[in-house]
Amino acid sequence: MMKLTEEGVLVVEEKDIDYMYCYRDRDGFRFDDSFFIELESQKITFSEGDVRTIHFQFDKEEYPLYEERERLVSEVQSAVRTLDPSYDGSYVK
Repeated sequence: MMKLTEEGVLVVEEKDIDYMYCYRDRDGFRFDDSFFIELESQKITFSEGDVRTIHFQFDKEEYPLYEERERLVSEVQSAVRTLDPSYDGSYVK
């Protein structure tokens, strides 16, 4: 499950991305809207200055999402910046 730690690390797991793809593919939502829906469903809120970095937990090549990693990173960063304009784009590789 996605979570925002006290240190400002937004942890995004493979299952979170799967849910976002489901909203996008099944319901026709844009990726950023799917991200916001997933935040709301997990009761995660944040505002400017809350997110210092993003930790994607699907970084091993055996995961199916690895091939789309660059695009996913970019889409999640963009969605986070919508809620936290001060987020600088850093993420854990």
